[in-house]
Amino acid sequence: MGIFAVRMKVLVIAPRFPFPLEKGDKLRLYQQLKHLSVDHEIHLFAISHHPVPIEDQQAIAPFCASIHVQVIPVWRLPWNMLLGLFQGIPFSVAYFTDHPAVTKLRQFYQQLHPDLTYGQLIRTGEYLKRLPGWKVMDLMDAFSVIMEQRSTRSPWWLRPFTILETSRLRRYERRVPHWVDQQTFISERDRTIIDPEQTWPATIIPNGIDTAYFTSRNHSSDPKPDLTFVGNLGYYPNRIAALFLAQEVMPIVWRARPETTLLLAGARPTRDVLALEQERLQVIPWLDDIRDGYQKGSLFVAPIHLGAGQQNKILEAMAMELPVVTTKHVNKAIGARPEKEVLLAESAEEFASQILVALSSNQLMSGLASSALTFVRSNYSWESSVNQLDEYVFQSHTNYSDDE
Repeated sequence: MGIFAVRMKVLVIAPRFPFPLEKGDKLRLYQQLKHLSVDHEIHLFAISHHPVPIEDQQAIAPFCASIHVQVIPVWRLPWNMLLGLFQGIPFSVAYFTDHPAVTKLRQFYQQLHPDLTYGQLIRTGEYLKRLPGWKVMDLMDAFSVIMEQRSTRSPWWLRPFTILETSRLRRYERRVPHWVDQQTFISERDRTIIDPEQTWPATIIPNGIDTAYFTSRNHSSDPKPDLTFVGNLGYYPNRIAALFLAQEVMPIVWRARPETTLLLAGARPTRDVLALEQERLQVIPWLDDIRDGYQKGSLFVAPIHLGAGQQNKILEAMAMELPVVTTKHVNKAIGARPEKEVLLAESAEEFASQILVALSSNQLMSGLASSALTFVRSNYSWESSVNQLDEYVFQSHTNYSDDE
């Protein structure tokens, strides 16, 4: 915190409890709470659809002056979704919106009298719009783009719903500035999609990587899979990437190099992903330590063509000195140098070619790994990311107030 910065009481609204760290939005908020708590008094109001174990709350407790978990009973979800339908609210927002929770939050707010309220994702929109005071929303990604991409691949019976949800998300994202004072995004690409003319106040707050945690470690001498892909396998863009890798890329690789092995690891794999498992392809549905998923492989392959925002998994793999093959779509939000810090491909044939070239050259693999680590250390740290959030977003409120 700078010499003229002000210590503030900050109310943070989270659409789900930020622990365990199996999702990108949880990891982002966890790191923000951790670093912001050094200079600010943090009060967390977290929505959950199930009770949060005490050990998970204890993992967050060192960063928070108080924690309130508001559980939305599962039996109320259909009613909340129905209300959202008639109110024109995206289902992605209605799922996390509950009127008793709104009432509880307003009471919580009145007791705290925070200097600033910070909501994560548009899922907190219906909560933020009902509160007074200075408000900031971290939209992170352009959700409407993710849903639009999904609608083009949905079965015919689901497509009307995804088209409707895309339209509602797009309208909702563009209404957010009317009830918050500042917006933050994970990348310039996402900000431009939602606000092409950059009409509203917004700041780009990229993700960071804890390079002290995500670091290459000595591992067992057991044979490693040649290729690995780690991520939440229930998340649509990751699921499609895993299927593309297994069903379209690997047959080409296996024709040229039959001994090549692949590991898919991550939470919530769908049935079609689990069904991919075979002698040369292993699926691990959960890892107690996500670093094991990276450490097990020799080359990280992420054929992600969908989604928005910034892919933490790419940066984590780079930090662990794992060479990466991914798409231009992913690298656009990261900015690594092709052929220097990352290998890029689009089609199945291009991915297979990059994989085969990399696996045949220890020198190339070593060079990519070393350059990738240097790139992450130089450009992505959580401390730098949260400092930007504090200086350009939180402290801008105190500067504005002083001018008043």
